[in-house]
Amino acid sequence: MSLLEDKKALRMETVQKLAGYSMEWIREESRKIERRVLASEKYKQAEVIFCYVSFGKEVQTQKILADALMSGKKVGVPLCMSKGIMEVRRIDSLDDLHPGAYGILEPKLDTEVIKKEEIQYGIIPCVTCDHRGNRMGHGAGYYDRYLENSKIWKTILCFNEIMAEEVPVSELDVTMDQVMTQTESIILS
Repeated sequence: MSLLEDKKALRMETVQKLAGYSMEWIREESRKIERRVLASEKYKQAEVIFCYVSFGKEVQTQKILADALMSGKKVGVPLCMSKGIMEVRRIDSLDDLHPGAYGILEPKLDTEVIKKEEIQYGIIPCVTCDHRGNRMGHGAGYYDRYLENSKIWKTILCFNEIMAEEVPVSELDVTMDQVMTQTESIILS
């Protein structure tokens, strides 16, 4: 099988696994991961953070976003600009978010762009990942393009139950610095 076929098969297998979990389970298990993020030194020390806005059965991030805002951090969330291209836009409140493409909450176009060089800590989503910090997203490459050659500390959030033994990667895939699940925090760099 080709790399693309391997990725597609793993993505489908993971989505099928997640379908078996209720939203109540997702919220409960997400709280464990959220607490782990909020207790981490890298998060606490960061003044400027970037965090995805969770959607569907992804690890939930609303409490992380709310905590960061309440703590006075400068908070950026993704805004998809065009195919494969995203920017990080500042929010000052969760009320700054509105449904965008595919119903995913995002900031408005008139919000401030946060420069990549300013961001100290990034919270990155995945469909699945492995213990070496390789992640698989939804396949559009937004995060890999954005994170390429950045100095952002990249923490990926993943449920233990959907971790992969090995995620197939190409030279375009960006490896994460840390993996956080309900039970562990693996620092890779």
